[in-house]
Amino acid sequence: MFEMLQLVARTDPLQLFLAVLIFDIPRFTLSLISLALFGMRKSGVAPPAADATVSVIIPTFNGGSGLEPTIASLHRQTLRPFEIIVIDDGSTDQTRAVAERARALGLVDMVICHGTRCGRSPAINAGARFARGDLILTVDADTVFEPHAVAQLAAAFHDTRVAGASGNIALGNEADSLWTGLQSVEYLMSISAGRSILDVAGAIACLSGACAMYRRDVFLRQGGLDVGPGEDLEFSLRLRRLDYLIRFVPDAWAETDGPASGIGLLRQRARWDRDSLRIRLMMYGELNFFHPLEGLADTLQRLDFIVFDLVPTLALPFYLAYVVLLFGPSAAAFLGAIYLLLLWISFFNLALAFVMFNRSVGFFALGASLIFPFYQGVYLKFARFVSYSSEIIFATSRHDDFVPPRVRRALLKDRI
Repeated sequence: MFEMLQLVARTDPLQLFLAVLIFDIPRFTLSLISLALFGMRKSGVAPPAADATVSVIIPTFNGGSGLEPTIASLHRQTLRPFEIIVIDDGSTDQTRAVAERARALGLVDMVICHGTRCGRSPAINAGARFARGDLILTVDADTVFEPHAVAQLAAAFHDTRVAGASGNIALGNEADSLWTGLQSVEYLMSISAGRSILDVAGAIACLSGACAMYRRDVFLRQGGLDVGPGEDLEFSLRLRRLDYLIRFVPDAWAETDGPASGIGLLRQRARWDRDSLRIRLMMYGELNFFHPLEGLADTLQRLDFIVFDLVPTLALPFYLAYVVLLFGPSAAAFLGAIYLLLLWISFFNLALAFVMFNRSVGFFALGASLIFPFYQGVYLKFARFVSYSSEIIFATSRHDDFVPPRVRRALLKDRI
């Protein structure tokens, strides 16, 4: 270990900077330190507008097992929903029976049933047509809210320029597997810390699908969500282009379940990564150097993706080859020393996040944090490299079954 540390000490500072940029961890360190030093994050429950009315839309496909806890958490809110609308999107499990039972008990106001699956976006858009509240809250069927979450989200709309807001997300099943433990740490870093600093800069790029709130009139006027996939990111960027504000509310906590297997996680992230690349670069041209009339906040959100996500991901395989050529037999020792450095930074990040957000992960996730730098900086980054490459070369997202093929053909026949 001493030899590894000596190797790092003799390394050019530019090489060290390149290493920590490629492997991602300091991004969250800078966010957390900035929030702590400059007091940018406010806590406490902000009061919603006295007459705020919230229509909750829950689209679900075979999500019957998580529907009841989601509905129960909505009825525990300090700001009770004006109405709850469940859209059964062609489910083949007990979803319809669970939703109808909840409606019979007065827990749900409306149940809309699609005979066959249409996709998440059409389900939400269908619910929005019947919604009567001033605000629309879209919720996944496995999302459970803390009691003040809806009030916190609604309070963001005191500013009339705000058209959308999303809350903070924790993993409810973090103890299920090594993968969920790692995701729990990841969510605390990338969502709680990362989005908090982006919100301060007005640079939020995506409203989380698990819990996103919109002004109903704006949502309907802009035609609702795109067919997808990646509809949450696309609609968020669309709102930004229309000069609306979108917010992240760090005290509006909700829990959701993450993939419990490595294969499930890779499938989820492959879809997210392909969609992100397609929407940002191909639909919105964010890689273009010049964007006339672009404000500072839009520049920051665009550069956040390019500098901290796109470039390090595409550079990773070439960087590793460069390290081997540069250090020769000492390459493994250098990478090992970098890993130890990143591990200490990761522990510092976790400790600071626990204090900043009054939140912690369980002992299982703490154990998983020992390999978090590898998970975040290598495993997910290589998976993202494959996803980006497949999208660039083969346009793989066009064949994503997240959107039923018949819906894609009907709505995008001129673009596929």
